[in-house]
Amino acid sequence: MSKLTTKTLSTTIDANGLVILESNGQYIYPGLAQAIFDDAVFGPRILKRLQRLFVDHPDGLSESGHDWYFGYLVCAYTQTHFGIKNLLNYPSVTKDLFSLCLTKLSE
Repeated sequence: MSKLTTKTLSTTIDANGLVILESNGQYIYPGLAQAIFDDAVFGPRILKRLQRLFVDHPDGLSESGHDWYFGYLVCAYTQTHFGIKNLLNYPSVTKDLFSLCLTKLSE
């Protein structure tokens, strides 16, 4: 028989408007990856970075590299827009950005 697990969720909005969802001690940021992707400054940087990655890695990108691919842009965005230097659990956002990029490429 499978074991039943429960998750606790709590939502917080910081002083600058960043929505933070906590799920069993892990922070996630719903909509943040899309906001970064759609940003007039950071969106083009993400796409430029993605194009450069394809040149540097002609054999393909790995999903496990999303932190390295986009981590600095996530940190720069949250520092610029929310004053947060070290975003807790930023890999949740970089993973979402990676997925957005793959979706954009498949269109």
